[in-house]
Amino acid sequence: MTPRGVTWLGLVSNLALSGGKIGVGILFGSQAILADGVHSLTDLASDIAVLIGLRYGDRPADPCHPYGHRRMHTLVAMFIGLGLLGLAWEIGYHAVLSLRAPLRPIHGPWPLLLALATIPVKELLYHLTAAVGRRTDNPAVLANAWHHRTDAMSSFAAAGGIAGAMFLGPNGSVLDPMMAAVIAAFLVMASAKLVWSSAGELIDRAPGAKKMSRIANIVLQTDGVRSYHAIRARNLGGKVDMDIHVLVDPDLSVREGHKIASEVRRRIQKAESNVQQVIVHIEPDERIE
Repeated sequence: MTPRGVTWLGLVSNLALSGGKIGVGILFGSQAILADGVHSLTDLASDIAVLIGLRYGDRPADPCHPYGHRRMHTLVAMFIGLGLLGLAWEIGYHAVLSLRAPLRPIHGPWPLLLALATIPVKELLYHLTAAVGRRTDNPAVLANAWHHRTDAMSSFAAAGGIAGAMFLGPNGSVLDPMMAAVIAAFLVMASAKLVWSSAGELIDRAPGAKKMSRIANIVLQTDGVRSYHAIRARNLGGKVDMDIHVLVDPDLSVREGHKIASEVRRRIQKAESNVQQVIVHIEPDERIE
């Protein structure tokens, strides 16, 4: 499945789930399922943002954007994270207000049934979307996958709160807004992770130390390379751009040096599929042996 296809699947599912949850939450007086419905509604916004990112983020480089448009995917991922953070505040605020107000009992089984039905649907969407995001190295699609996962977890929490409110009598009614507060706390953690990761890309954070170590070993194992220095890499919308200075025999011809540089680039990109650009600077090894 393509990133666009799995995002459209999520959008249609979220539209149906959000409408059902919000309607049932209002009709049957459940704070938890209403909060869960609002969460599903924000999933629609993230789906739309991802579709916009897919439309513009994969465009090739042009004179105004010589490095391409992949930062669009990073911006979409950050937008999703900030949206989750705002949602968490809204849900938590209303949950606290509900705890201080007279609690209404929940009438009918529909809030519980809808919350339970949401869990497998959203978990399936998480696995489908995450698989596509990992395969395409797209941070916006991966962020959207985690949005599906948080919806599944919030529905699980909502189901627990609703069940307590339904079956434990008047004293159990407090569990419904309490679970809404738990959902808010979970959303804070998920949004903080997304925002932190996206911010790291926007300030050109390097890939992990293990990846950099693997790349360094590949460079050193290339025929003709004596050593290297000034290796730099940055994450760019799920891909990696890097440059490296390699030291070679100072008596090599320009043609031979270019051949070594091309081989370094080829070996790195073969071993690390998400490295999209490697600039190799050839320098003479003037060290005294």
